[in-house]
Amino acid sequence: MAELSSRQILARSWVLLAIDACDRAGLAPLSKIRLHRLIFLSNCLADLFRTMPPSKRVLKYKRGPFYPDVQWHLDRLATMGLARIQNFAIEQDQFGPWMKAEYSITQPGIDAARKIRATPFGYSTSGYIDELTFSFATLNGRHLDQVALQELNYSAPGIAEGALITFEDSNTNLALKKTDDFESLAPAILNSRLREKLLLYLKYIDTGDVAA
Repeated sequence: MAELSSRQILARSWVLLAIDACDRAGLAPLSKIRLHRLIFLSNCLADLFRTMPPSKRVLKYKRGPFYPDVQWHLDRLATMGLARIQNFAIEQDQFGPWMKAEYSITQPGIDAARKIRATPFGYSTSGYIDELTFSFATLNGRHLDQVALQELNYSAPGIAEGALITFEDSNTNLALKKTDDFESLAPAILNSRLREKLLLYLKYIDTGDVAA
């Protein structure tokens, strides 16, 4: 069996920390679609929190953001007993056959996440993932699966199905530009207030109104 690279280990740890955060935020079990959309949202503002997401590229897939590598790590975590798969089914939707599943964390996964959080990488990364996940959980429950599709980078004009969306250049990241706009409107309130800017952005793409 090939050994994981350090980058793969960090990516797998990110996915486990995300599942753990969803469990603590009351979002578990989490559908595969929602998990990939949450990972996508985590990419959008990772630079704001100076963290490195599992992938800075995503395909605008017909069912929404989808990361093949993230799915591979997710299934490996289940095989290792750190995550649990339930309600597995192959169903037909408007796009064709689709594997549905829900994921949650196990007690060994909780223990592993606790050990990861004790590392320098885990400490900084889990802080951001927790902020994102708990802010995400405050949004209207009926909208949670739509928020990522309304995200500014994902819904930008000219980004067609099959296009590659990248976050490798922070200067072209529309999410960061919007949080800069928020701060310019209220610098005394939002200067260095990362949590508030993150929540404002999620509310903005959810409703189009930061006052909502």
